[in-house]
Amino acid sequence: MGLYRTAAVAGLAAFGCAVAADASEIRGTVRLEGAPPAPAMLTAEPSPNHSVEGCGAFPKPSQRLLVDAHGGIQNAVAWVEMPLDPHGLVTEETKILDQRECVFEPHVLLLPAGGTLALRNSDPMLHNVRIFRERTMLMHEWQQPKAADLTWRFDEPGRYLVRCGVHAWMHAWVVVAGHRYYALTDQAGTFTIPDLPAGDYTLHVWHETLGEQQPVRVQGERVAVIVQFTGGTATP
Repeated sequence: MGLYRTAAVAGLAAFGCAVAADASEIRGTVRLEGAPPAPAMLTAEPSPNHSVEGCGAFPKPSQRLLVDAHGGIQNAVAWVEMPLDPHGLVTEETKILDQRECVFEPHVLLLPAGGTLALRNSDPMLHNVRIFRERTMLMHEWQQPKAADLTWRFDEPGRYLVRCGVHAWMHAWVVVAGHRYYALTDQAGTFTIPDLPAGDYTLHVWHETLGEQQPVRVQGERVAVIVQFTGGTATP
């Protein structure tokens, strides 16, 4: 494996520059500038129509903005601009989005266009599953405890919001990719986009709370990139 050259990309002003490197693989770290915020905490109060029995202990950490001690941002999505490549996608793929202790797991999920989401209810209570693309509701289904999985096929690339209509704090994101060159950051904020054909690429990074950074150009065979967000706020 060849050497990696690192391009530090801090804030919006640094994007749009050319990054010289040698890369058929992009390795990156997505970081938040400044002191890492503590996770926001979710709270819930029972009501006659909304039981929290079986939801586990409250308060519990929100998944919206998770930052490690070194500023690494979890659950950011990185991808390169690429034409839709149906031959490169595993369109039969199915991924599970579980409801466990009134939290969707995982919080952010990548799925290829043509793939299927299986929505599971591992909780002992009723959930109301809703899928949105922007303001359009695509799915609205009740799901009994331990019932069969609900399924939804995603044919259009984009970002989709999944919510529970009973428990207002419950939400997750499904990011549907039109090609294989997408990645999700881990707990340390790192990602890898491997097996890229030789060429120059435009790299994008999106996070549900921090938004989408302006793109950065990467050139060569191997490149390492540090993408830095500013102004993050932890909210439930």
